[in-house]
Amino acid sequence: MIDRIVGGIFILIAAAALGHAYTLVVPFAADPVGPRVFPMIVATALGLSGIAICVRPGQITLEFGDWRRVIAILAAAIIYPFLLVPLGFITATALLCFVSALAFRARALPAAISASVTAVFFFVMLDMLLDLPLPRGPLGI
Repeated sequence: MIDRIVGGIFILIAAAALGHAYTLVVPFAADPVGPRVFPMIVATALGLSGIAICVRPGQITLEFGDWRRVIAILAAAIIYPFLLVPLGFITATALLCFVSALAFRARALPAAISASVTAVFFFVMLDMLLDLPLPRGPLGI
């Protein structure tokens, strides 16, 4: 039952985020995409995740007691903004994703590959499609 409650909470947060995204005002002569798109994408992903959790046929089991994994992800998330400018968005994001994947017990090679693909995907989406300037790092990428 707890998993259905969590799924419902995800759906409520997604609905609130989507409602808030529609209230963002786009000033005259602003970027045609505007500030609404990214919150709408996040709200959609969160809502779909909530629906998937609610209709999932099994119960979600929670793991407790492995604080090293939590501390690893927390430390990576705290260090991440400090690495953005010196390393660049792609490298810093790949490192964050890599540490997170290892914390969820992924093997090193698949974690490195998925972290790199994820970082490049988000760079293309944010920098090129949404025209949000991101730190390039020492290599200029």
